[in-house]
Amino acid sequence: MIPRLLLTTLCLCSLITPALALTRNEPLAVFHLEPHPGGTAMMTVRASVRGHEGRFMFDTGGGISYLSPSFAQKVGCKAWGQISGFTLTGQRLDMPRCDGLAFDVQGRTFNAPIAGVFDIMKFMPPNVPVLDGSIGLDVFAGRAITLSLAERTLTLESRASLAARMKRGREVRIRLVREAEGVALTVVVGVVTSEGTAWMEIDSGNGGANVIAKHLAPLLNVKTGTKEPQPANFSLVGGIPVTGNVRVNETLIMDGNIGTRFLVSWDLTLDLEKSRAWLAPARQPLAGFKTNSED
Repeated sequence: MIPRLLLTTLCLCSLITPALALTRNEPLAVFHLEPHPGGTAMMTVRASVRGHEGRFMFDTGGGISYLSPSFAQKVGCKAWGQISGFTLTGQRLDMPRCDGLAFDVQGRTFNAPIAGVFDIMKFMPPNVPVLDGSIGLDVFAGRAITLSLAERTLTLESRASLAARMKRGREVRIRLVREAEGVALTVVVGVVTSEGTAWMEIDSGNGGANVIAKHLAPLLNVKTGTKEPQPANFSLVGGIPVTGNVRVNETLIMDGNIGTRFLVSWDLTLDLEKSRAWLAPARQPLAGFKTNSED
């Protein structure tokens, strides 16, 4: 029989230990990202699908996670049906779907009830490492994550670590966008204009200049009629400035697209359950990356 004093001590420890864990602000997991030469500040993550390991681009603007055709065949994906959507310039994009997949990242499982099958390599420069697909925000629906391009990490937040991020960062207004019959998940952030709030997509897959639509250019004091990058300064709702070059795109079907040239300077925390977001200054610059590049 366990002595009463020892039993009481064990009970107290069982109550105190979880509380202590919460006060340490520890996240649930920290995933290491690897750069890929296919794009400026493009990051990849290693993951397994049905026991097969692959390298996947992490893309907040992709909307839908997908496998390459060869990797889909390797994992026994039975492609069927079709997922249809549009690129940011309005081009229709169709891909077959694959149901009931899960991405295992460093021992953590993220379900993809509906994933796509698509060959991203046809858009990549020659002689770069093969990508087996892409992981988007859709597999993190209902969770809280932090992307730090500067530290090359993707953090799965706990309640305690999210609270710490909220204190350190500045909240910005976002909306969750669920296209393709609700399968896709992306985030748009509020942008201040002279006429009201515009909404621009946060896209870690865009390594070039930020892109703004022709209809928005005059409100941000940007010239139309040229495809060349030009300097621009505007602010997110929440007071965070966005500086650097932009390109005006006449066929853009959204207000704009903010990419890695902004994100390298900020750690982005997304609460995908409550549709909230925070930005905090990155603690260290991303080595070898110039935020004022002309491309």
